[in-house]
Amino acid sequence: MDGAVLKYPYPYKAWLTMANDPDNTLIDDWKELHGFIWEELGLPFGDSLFVRSFNQNLPDQVSLEKHPEIGTAHLHDIIHTWGDYMHGRRRGFDREDAIEAAETLKKAGVLPKVWIDHASFVGNMLHGTRKGAIDKLVDSSGHEYENFLYSLDIVRELGIRYIWNGEVTAVIGQDRKLGFADHKRQSGSALKASAKSVLQQLPSVQRAYIAGDNRQYYPYKFPDGSTLYCFRRYGTWQDADIDGLHNLINPERVAELMTNEGTAVVYSHLGKRHPKGSDRENHIPETTRKDLRNLKSKYESKELMISSTSDMLDYLVIRDHIRTNASNGTIEFVSDGIRYESLSMEQLKGKVFSFNANRLKTEKPTILIDGKESIAEIRQEQPNIISVVF
Repeated sequence: MDGAVLKYPYPYKAWLTMANDPDNTLIDDWKELHGFIWEELGLPFGDSLFVRSFNQNLPDQVSLEKHPEIGTAHLHDIIHTWGDYMHGRRRGFDREDAIEAAETLKKAGVLPKVWIDHASFVGNMLHGTRKGAIDKLVDSSGHEYENFLYSLDIVRELGIRYIWNGEVTAVIGQDRKLGFADHKRQSGSALKASAKSVLQQLPSVQRAYIAGDNRQYYPYKFPDGSTLYCFRRYGTWQDADIDGLHNLINPERVAELMTNEGTAVVYSHLGKRHPKGSDRENHIPETTRKDLRNLKSKYESKELMISSTSDMLDYLVIRDHIRTNASNGTIEFVSDGIRYESLSMEQLKGKVFSFNANRLKTEKPTILIDGKESIAEIRQEQPNIISVVF
């Protein structure tokens, strides 16, 4: 990141999003979540959905196909694969299902930018066989076969540029350097996991180690030769339900995130209850409601930025490719070649980036977008801080 660029738009100290998986969600519980989070609190989170669901253990699970009204009720910038084909009995998955699901999304006006693998789905990109990202299969003799589970090309055509890498980290705050306390916390959380959980989730637990760079996102080259961005999620496997959410976003954790000046893509299943809360009248427990109200307070006070996962990742990608030149007083927004093959005023519309004016050596910089001079509002925030507003 260019040294003149502030990490987040002034005066925000940190950035939090929610990457919800729709597993186990019933329509009445979905309505309660929508009514409280998106309508009453007005939090600008994005959401995730199943396009279709064939899960015979969860026959009433919400999907876009069964409940088309969910698609336009609030923003869905994430899809949880092409649908739930787990426990589908005789109903398997084929590439044709991906083609049909993509058409369903387009017709519904749902334009996701983020893909999250689901359980041990055979069409996953990074979990299990990873066959969703492999365009050709080769046996031990060298014979080549068509892979009827491959769909990464359809994912790209749909506009998705971010794929969850399968890691869940207990580190509070990505997009920052790690310290000793972070490693100590992660080790402690791993030891607290039950033996059953460790055995069930062994591959996932191994992937949940602390990445040395603690990047929120990074480029990843898939087996079919394409490069997209992978991103990490914050949380723990055992807290991934509406009850455990309290352990991830309570006021103490949020305060620590802001102190650390990091980002957090919270891992949860908002529609899933802990078995102990299965008979509860309301789906959202009061502790979690209080936590969400606290998020709204921090967002309104402009201490904590809240957005959809795709909006945060888009911001980070653009921010990390900004170039400043103090000698000629320019700020250039440069396309990254993965998320943005080229940048335009339309793509930057509504975004804000803040800068250290002392390092720029000017309070009225010239704005360039991919080398072309452009117009943007220059807002004076503090004597030494300016923001470029599109």
